[in-house]
Amino acid sequence: MTSYYFVEPVDSLFVRGNLAFGDSGEYGAGVMPPSPSLFAGAFRSAVLGADPDALARFVRRGATGDAKLDAVLGTLSPETGSVTRPGGFRIAWSTLAGRKSGEAPMAVEPVFALPADLVRLEDGFAQLTPGTSSPLVVDGRDRDLPDVAVLRTGKPTKPQGGFYLSAAGWRSHLFGAVPESDAGAVKAANMHGRDPRLGIGLNASSGTAESGLIYTTDGHAFSPPAALDLPGLFDSTGFLVGLEGVEGILPETGFLRLGGDGRGAHCQRVDYQPPAAPLDTIARAGRFRLLLTTPGLFADGWLPPSVFPETGSYRLRVAGCTARLMCAAVPRREIVSGWDLFAWKPKDAQRAAPAGSVYWFGDLQGPPDKLAAWVDGGLWGENVDHERRAEGYNLGSLAAWP
Repeated sequence: MTSYYFVEPVDSLFVRGNLAFGDSGEYGAGVMPPSPSLFAGAFRSAVLGADPDALARFVRRGATGDAKLDAVLGTLSPETGSVTRPGGFRIAWSTLAGRKSGEAPMAVEPVFALPADLVRLEDGFAQLTPGTSSPLVVDGRDRDLPDVAVLRTGKPTKPQGGFYLSAAGWRSHLFGAVPESDAGAVKAANMHGRDPRLGIGLNASSGTAESGLIYTTDGHAFSPPAALDLPGLFDSTGFLVGLEGVEGILPETGFLRLGGDGRGAHCQRVDYQPPAAPLDTIARAGRFRLLLTTPGLFADGWLPPSVFPETGSYRLRVAGCTARLMCAAVPRREIVSGWDLFAWKPKDAQRAAPAGSVYWFGDLQGPPDKLAAWVDGGLWGENVDHERRAEGYNLGSLAAWP
């Protein structure tokens, strides 16, 4: 069972990327929306922090000694910090969200980053669709795929930035329709605003300021005035986080510490039901799209697990289903790392296919509901990284191929 929480920051949130900075005058760029691991750490810390004795035992032995807590959080090796027994905890959903407090019960709507096959133009949204690659265009692909994602417009125009996809727009996109210009778009300025902060480097030994070491970090303030001034949009903004394995462990409401700076956030359990995948449409058409909703940590780089190379293309073989990979729209890979609080060291940096990556599959053979069950459980192969799985990576959604 998935429990959904609306997480509302009560202070500006600083989510650092993986670009090193620290010299005088440098700028630390922020990341928004954050990786799902931010919420995995926050909620697991909240579970452990509720019982000081269990927390102390976990720090010493990698296990709390409480059978119920260990079944949720899992156990670690005290020597290496590696997972010895995975727990039931898992981030199953992670998006931006807005709250409308005037409705009962409290209504929360997710807000999505634009998928790679959808762009915002001056006159609305437009979709990229698979097409034949032109020999006159060099696109730098190293993928042996039949088609390439192509944007076709009636006139030359440039995509516009600074937009998210509303819940209604996401539902339309899943069913293969182009989202409406007004109902489908949410401006980033209506969700969060930039809040740059000036910092001064400190000497680790003396705690005094280092001469000339001044830098700027990029933060984000939520519930900006731009959102509050639009009637019917949102009364406050934050995140919608879905958790598995926490039933009876987490309270209905509480507070979290988000990120390395420990910024405060209020969390409240809410009722939410994700839109169902269009399985009937997929079954009739015999083809579908796979949309990544969180970064994908794939052993083969851009290629999801259970997709194997074959002559001239790749084929998906999973859960009694097969399908041919026809096209992919995968933006530049990002770097995922983090901080291991138990081992007190950085986590290994890994390349990830970014959230919003899109894969088109044709020649589907097998029941789509089996395919949907595999996607809902996370896009993992036989060698599951239990720690990263719990942190909410490799999540995706099935969508109709327009």
